[in-house]
Amino acid sequence: MENKAIIISIGNELTSGQGLDTNSAWLSRRLAEKGVWVISHHTVGDDLAAISSAIVQAAEKVGLVIISGGLGPTADDLTRFALADAMGVKLVLDEASLRQIEHMFESWGRAMSQSNRIQAMMPDGATAMENTQGTAPGIKATLGGTAIYVTPGVPREMKVMFDKCILPELAVCDDVILHEIVNLFGAGESVIGEKIQDIMQKTGPVIVGTTVANGLVSVRIISSAASRAESQKQIDAAVAELRRRLGKLVVGVGSEASMSAVVGELLEKSGMTVATAESCTGGLIGKMLTDRAGSSKYYVGGIISYSNEVKQEQLGVAQKLLDRYGAVSEQVAAAMAVGVRERLHCDWGISITGIAGPGGGTDEKPVGLVYTALAGHDGVEVAKNIIPPHSRESVRLRSALTALDALRLKLLK
Repeated sequence: MENKAIIISIGNELTSGQGLDTNSAWLSRRLAEKGVWVISHHTVGDDLAAISSAIVQAAEKVGLVIISGGLGPTADDLTRFALADAMGVKLVLDEASLRQIEHMFESWGRAMSQSNRIQAMMPDGATAMENTQGTAPGIKATLGGTAIYVTPGVPREMKVMFDKCILPELAVCDDVILHEIVNLFGAGESVIGEKIQDIMQKTGPVIVGTTVANGLVSVRIISSAASRAESQKQIDAAVAELRRRLGKLVVGVGSEASMSAVVGELLEKSGMTVATAESCTGGLIGKMLTDRAGSSKYYVGGIISYSNEVKQEQLGVAQKLLDRYGAVSEQVAAAMAVGVRERLHCDWGISITGIAGPGGGTDEKPVGLVYTALAGHDGVEVAKNIIPPHSRESVRLRSALTALDALRLKLLK
């Protein structure tokens, strides 16, 4: 139990799907750095009995429980009440916390509402953790030998409180746990899973698994060792083996290694520039490329050529191509890529034309049919893609990633 933890996130906005729990992921990564295994995440709505029950059950399983959320001044903020219920004690006023809250309101030049007094209430026997970023103090308590820490749900407040108040109190564990992500594109999760099945089934200090998010397949690596250096050595060995087996499918390593970030880095290193001509994606590639700071060094601009008129006037696509082959065709995709490269005077021209849906498809040209083209100094290459039409958004995302991946592979050569 000593090096295992459970994280509990509180709030109806989380259980209803109106908000996303980013706190648990952040806390898991930070705890892993200290050798603490998080065995589960729990999300609980604003229900006193449910929160109390979750706390009791978690304390029976692990030596550390971290709770975020439910420390505000309103009627639906029930975490302090639930913790007191789980401990079988009453709430008592912490005078030092009250003074701190009053001082904060004074520094803001605002009158403190009477309801904010509840934020200074603690379960009897618990102690407060200072919140330098907001009005709600954290709570530190024990239940049956299990250490329990409660932080505000606001990520900024939670992170500062964790670093200042919780991290220094964590025991030094025998193991250091590190995480890494290898992002892949160009094959489905099942295909990738078959290529690394034996690695995923191995037991030991390195755990490997796959997930799919934002159009990429990611291989997750978790390594546990007696030192950070040894744990990192195991991570590096696993990454090297994945690169050996998966080759050009590997886009990059690390949570920040998105397709657009990797392509941007390759363009910057090469000193080359790119422009985009987009139809069904409506500027999505341009958006992706400019998400990276410094993208003006390599991205010169784009033309959203949604109509045939714009394809003709801005990109120089010949009317006869549109008449004979249609806007969604290999020929038009090629002309778009060449046109944007010539008109915007850059090294590479990327184009996309397709049918994103949900309507507009035919037997000959179904929803999900997308042509991507890449024009460079050595000519133009066009790829025909049949993307599963799960949704308009998924077709557009996959199309943009496919086009960027073609450029990535060219730049790697």
